[in-house]
Amino acid sequence: MFRVAICVDELHIYEQLKNHFTRLSSEYSYHYNIQFFKSGEELIHYYIEKGAFAFQILILDIEMDGINGLEVVNKIRFIPDHDVQIMFLSSHPKHVMDSFDVQTFQYLLKPIDYELFKINILKLCSFIQSSTNRYFTIKSEREHLVLRKTDVIAIVKVKHSLKQNKLTVITANQQYIINGTLSKYVNTLDATFMYITRSIIINLEHVRRFTSSSVIMSNNQEFPLSRSQAKKVKDLFTRYTM
Repeated sequence: MFRVAICVDELHIYEQLKNHFTRLSSEYSYHYNIQFFKSGEELIHYYIEKGAFAFQILILDIEMDGINGLEVVNKIRFIPDHDVQIMFLSSHPKHVMDSFDVQTFQYLLKPIDYELFKINILKLCSFIQSSTNRYFTIKSEREHLVLRKTDVIAIVKVKHSLKQNKLTVITANQQYIINGTLSKYVNTLDATFMYITRSIIINLEHVRRFTSSSVIMSNNQEFPLSRSQAKKVKDLFTRYTM
């Protein structure tokens, strides 16, 4: 599932985009979690509250009351979030050149033709999925999800007799139950992910502090740290932070 923000101050444009996404989901296997913002100020406030990487795709109208789309994206890049993909909407082709300064991925003119929208969104989704160094795909019990690797805090084996080969993927905002083994995912991810026990993998990027027998993560969740792994984990964390 792709996390999408739509920021427009015209409700009929939002409704049109929402309908386009619904139609696209019915034609292809991609699914979208869409949030609507009626002003640039509202979107920026959300980013300040939630932090970087809140969304994978931003669709913004350039011409809005108050802060315009170009200013919004400049502020988001400054947070910084350099990975979110931008699609600008405008009634005026003259704004195309201005949008290059904020690394625009796509540019659509209003009114928004569905076929052109489909081509551009599918291209964008393919680009995100192909960025293997930044994203990886998991299959939850209901859908395929594309997650940014740095969003993942930990992956924990589910200890339940009726749930063999089940894992919980923990992010700051959500937890996902997926099929698979820890060994499969630790090989898929990079060197910032490591075992702290036989049933838990953590992301060193989210470590905040250690106790004598545990590690506390960025979401304040505490995980046990096995004696056999404690020195290795702490040494790797020290090298990582340096």
